[in-house]
Parts: sequence; C-alpha cells; structure tokens
Amino acid sequence: MLNNIKYFSTLLILSVFSISTVADNVSRPGPNNKMGLTKKTQEEKDNAFINKLIKGEYDGVSINQNEDLDKIKSDIADLKKQNDNSVNSNEKILKQIKMLSDLKDEGVLTEYEFNDKKKLLLDKLK
Repeated sequence: MLNNIKYFSTLLILSVFSISTVADNVSRPGPNNKMGLTKKTQEEKDNAFINKLIKGEYDGVSINQNEDLDKIKSDIADLKKQNDNSVNSNEKILKQIKMLSDLKDEGVLTEYEFNDKKKLLLDKLK
C-alpha cells in the first residue's frame, strides 16, 4: 500500500511539471479576449490611426475624412432643399388637423385636446 502511494504521488508530481512545460509553449490570449480572436485584419491594424501615429506616418488628413466631409455637406444641402418645400409641410399639417378632427368626431379626443393640438399645428403653418 505504501508503494502504491509513492507511485501515485510520483506520477502526480511528474504530470504537473510536464503539463506546465507544455503549457509554456502555448500562446495565451489577453485577459479580455479569452478566445484569442480579433475583428480586425492585419491590414486594418496597420492602417489604424494609432499605428500610423506611432510610426510617424500620419499626415494629418486622411482620404476618408475628406470623403466624409463631402458627404456631410451634400446631406446638409439636401436638408435645405427639403426645408424649402414648405408647401409639402403645410399639406402634412393640414392632413394632421383633419386626422385630429376625425379622432374628435369618434370621441377619442375631447374638444379641449383637439383645439389645443390644432392651435399647435396652425402655429407651424408657413
């Protein structure tokens, strides 16, 4: 029995040391990335702002920023055109007043609620 205990204890010690030496050769992920996966490709990592800044390759303005700026300017111009179409907005307001009138007739809105909302909508007419 004493021989069996010595045999198992020796086997246990050897297995612990052999597992730790095998585990030293294995690359482990960081603490916040248990699977060791990343969503970025190597090219995306190389082109990242911080990597360019560290390597001294950052030129101050990137192509994407210029494209984004042009897109924003075009969106603003489109919104200004939409605001110029005040006739369409007036028609929408009149339709909303008609809808409120129908709701009042059905008993969903009281006379006071209808007049209050109608006054708000009429103030928006241009």
